[in-house]
Amino acid sequence: MAPVNGALAPQSSWWPAWDLFGDALVTGLLLAIVLPWFGVLLVLRQQLFLAAAIGQAANAGIAAAMAGGSAFTAVHVHGGVAGGGRWWWFASGALAAMLTAVLALRALSARQSTLEARSAWVFLVGGAGAMLVLAEAPHGLQELQRLFLSSLLAAGPDDPWLASAAVLVVGGWLSARPRQLLAWALEPRTAAAHGGAVFGHDVLVGALLGLVFTHAILATGLMFTFGATVLPVLAARELASSLRSVVLLAPTIGALGQALAFAVAHRADLPPGQVAVVVFGAVALLARGLRLLRST
Repeated sequence: MAPVNGALAPQSSWWPAWDLFGDALVTGLLLAIVLPWFGVLLVLRQQLFLAAAIGQAANAGIAAAMAGGSAFTAVHVHGGVAGGGRWWWFASGALAAMLTAVLALRALSARQSTLEARSAWVFLVGGAGAMLVLAEAPHGLQELQRLFLSSLLAAGPDDPWLASAAVLVVGGWLSARPRQLLAWALEPRTAAAHGGAVFGHDVLVGALLGLVFTHAILATGLMFTFGATVLPVLAARELASSLRSVVLLAPTIGALGQALAFAVAHRADLPPGQVAVVVFGAVALLARGLRLLRST
């Protein structure tokens, strides 16, 4: 598969380092679009921290795959991992994340549980367990640190295509079934009483959450993944007057914030993942301030 940065090389004049960072830029922009859509669903379920728990479960699955030893034979390209090792990481992390997401959503639908304690348990035990599993592995803790702290520069040539697929699948699903998803997110018991496919939505949303989060963590890290899922939604919620507006505004804030963050990081020689989280947080804080000013 041809790298995206090669395909877009003729347009590289507007971005001085496109040949080096094109894959990272495209991947970050696309993930900043798709992740806030999951954030909207989690906000409606009042389970924002569940995103961090699912991400940490993915980290634990990736760590288990690393401990198997095969991943360390993979070839590193642009800071990422190519070959079978990276796909083994993805499969193991996605399985752990999907199981965590599906079980959590099923518990929420079956009974009105906040899951706060269990989300905290998964986050803490998953993170600590991942570190213990890789404590003696060559370069294991270094790689785990990258997955947690975030590095957009780890994105490889396959990542933009995977992120594009996520945008198309999740965006198409939201467009095709907005009312069903809204009913599932807000009142799952009522939706089930009216014949809604609550179990199917739990499984499908959980599976997509696990898949997209695992890819995002491998390509960008947990900090960026969690920040891009939550912070643009918090900003959009302060600025928008309807749920439909939030669904449209949150990915817009995510994409524009990510573009600004990458430009600032490139010019100032700073890590783009952390800059993006700070930009998202600043926008959310500014949006909150504007709302308070309007209300006075």
